[in-house]
Amino acid sequence: MWSPALRASRIVRAATSGNSLTGSCDKIVCVGKNYLQHAKELGDAIPKAPVLFNKPPSVGIQVSSEHITKVALPSPDRGECHYETEIVLRMGENGQPAAVSLGLDLTLRDLQRHLKDNCLPWEIAKCFPSSIVVGPWVNVSDFPEYLDTEFSFSLDSQLRQQGRGRDMQWQPDFLIQYISDCFPLLPGDLLFTGTPHGVGPLQQGQIAEMKWGDKLAYSVEF
Repeated sequence: MWSPALRASRIVRAATSGNSLTGSCDKIVCVGKNYLQHAKELGDAIPKAPVLFNKPPSVGIQVSSEHITKVALPSPDRGECHYETEIVLRMGENGQPAAVSLGLDLTLRDLQRHLKDNCLPWEIAKCFPSSIVVGPWVNVSDFPEYLDTEFSFSLDSQLRQQGRGRDMQWQPDFLIQYISDCFPLLPGDLLFTGTPHGVGPLQQGQIAEMKWGDKLAYSVEF
């Protein structure tokens, strides 16, 4: 169980095999509670505006569909680390998404609860090595129906999450405008659009598979 006395640097760093996102974008913008059932499963109030937080590219990795990528988890003494599967947008030069993928926004849930209960920012529950995983990119021009196509996350062959972009409370066009009114959204920036219900803890040795219709499939091992 996590406690405030534990140092944030106590991370398992071994064997992450994806490519770093450092230098590929200015920032990773994440949207919280964009699927209403997820907000309910956390016991949180339904937000009246998008909940935004940023992650630096240095905590992200890009993975391939050609092999199973190893993703290191934080030390177990920091509490439960939860998966959150999300549609990811990569911004283009015209202020619109140029490509899409499926990604994982990993969260130290016990630490996040502790921080939220004490009305503190929960950045350190979201930002740690390999806390962002991004799959292969698919050009939007090749996948115009991406919001209507079901995506899924399975853990050790058991379905845990599934959803469609159309189920989002705030759709990409609105999110892009809202974010741009708050701070600059640059070409190459990544936008994690929120996770459907079904989040849960990860354990070392588990294998996760992400699928998105017939356009995308990849696996990671924790």
